[in-house]
Amino acid sequence: MYFRDIAGQEALKKRLVQTVKDNRVSHAWFFFGQEGSGTLPLAIALARYMLCTGQGDKDACGICPGCKKTDKYIHPDLHFVYPVNKTRSVDKDEVVGDDFAAEWRKFLLDQPYGRLTDWYDFIGLENKQGAISTAESRRLTAKLNLKSFESDYKVVVIWQPDKMHDQAASRLLKLLEEPPPMTLYILAGENPDGLLSTIKSRCVQVKVPRIADEELAEILMQKHGLTGEKAALTIRLASGNYLKALELMEPDEDSSYNFTHFRDLMRISYTAKIPEMIRISEEIAVLTREKQKSFLEYGLRAIRECMAVHYSSPDIVYVSEEERKFIYDFAPYITGRNILGVTHEITRAIVDIERNGNGRIILLDLVLSLSGLIKS
Repeated sequence: MYFRDIAGQEALKKRLVQTVKDNRVSHAWFFFGQEGSGTLPLAIALARYMLCTGQGDKDACGICPGCKKTDKYIHPDLHFVYPVNKTRSVDKDEVVGDDFAAEWRKFLLDQPYGRLTDWYDFIGLENKQGAISTAESRRLTAKLNLKSFESDYKVVVIWQPDKMHDQAASRLLKLLEEPPPMTLYILAGENPDGLLSTIKSRCVQVKVPRIADEELAEILMQKHGLTGEKAALTIRLASGNYLKALELMEPDEDSSYNFTHFRDLMRISYTAKIPEMIRISEEIAVLTREKQKSFLEYGLRAIRECMAVHYSSPDIVYVSEEERKFIYDFAPYITGRNILGVTHEITRAIVDIERNGNGRIILLDLVLSLSGLIKS
């Protein structure tokens, strides 16, 4: 991933390159922003630029030995930390990122803008949730105590740092307070509130903005061949999210599943037929925990669109043609009287799933609660 490969963010890319050229690089950075804004690609592009021995005015050279190795993510001075857990193929007491190094390289090459759920699916995590463990932090400390192999710098990219266990976070804090010489830490994630404030305070915090509409339009038309009209519609629905724009061009199975099942869940909640409520809750409960959360997060967005339609605000409604009929038909049932209750129940279900609660119980309770709120 080079700076030139990143969708939009031109001003930020120029600022990062200039910071390196001016020799004003901090030992720790934290890139955070909404999904699809490019936090991980930016972190990797900065790491590549630091490891390049032929730095250009705008990007890494792409031809030096360091760039050639970074192309395949095998540079010996580039280290990655990311959430993992036991799988059927990796089942041992202490699982660390190195156990999935080959999968991680392929994932970055295939899906540099991928979600955490995409990564979990990629390694077959099934119903488990990933984490950055204390064993991972010990492994990282040992690596960083070694001298760099080829570059002046050792660079660590930590993806989704809010997934660190408490002890792992404490070890990272220690490393940030007393960093080994010529070591650069780059954190990239979407949930800054989940990271210790003491860690954030020791990083240069960079809020990655949503991709500007004009930048996204240029990418969609030049790189993906969309017409101006199609690009305009995609941009409106994507709202600065490059990953969402890609999905809108070629809807994936998860997006279609979330829409059809949330539509069915709302309709069944309204009819209040107990056997149907049990059936739909059990259908969703067989998904992995991350996909259950993704489904419910989609539900929160759909409820927001219903609310906007109900109060005649079409300018802030962002729905696809497939979603439009359901959203407009269901909007009369989402009002100022029940919107807070509906969003509270869905949010509570997400939190309970994150805490490893029983999916069948959580989702059935959600359907029953929504039924009462909608019918009232």
